[in-house]
Amino acid sequence: MNRRQSEVILRPIVNEKSVALANTLQQYTFEVATDANKIEIGQAIEQLLKDLYPKNKNSVVRVNTSAIRGRFRRSKRHGRFPRDSKKAIVTITGDPLEIFSA
Repeated sequence: MNRRQSEVILRPIVNEKSVALANTLQQYTFEVATDANKIEIGQAIEQLLKDLYPKNKNSVVRVNTSAIRGRFRRSKRHGRFPRDSKKAIVTITGDPLEIFSA
């Protein structure tokens, strides 16, 4: 995996909705770099799957992206502005991934 591919995928997003998508439709959710495009995300996920699961025959079918705006959060008298981010929902064929199994 080259340096750019390792910078594209930041972390998996594991919550109720993403686990349900993973179990039913084999769609996995990741937080990605804000300047990454769908082609880079797909290539990075395929390389990550080859590195983590060498015996599985997984491939990326589709990549959907969504920009997440950091909304102002208030707590009593103080507030904070979380950073903007980007989310990618990746559809994968083949064996299910263990990271999302509940």
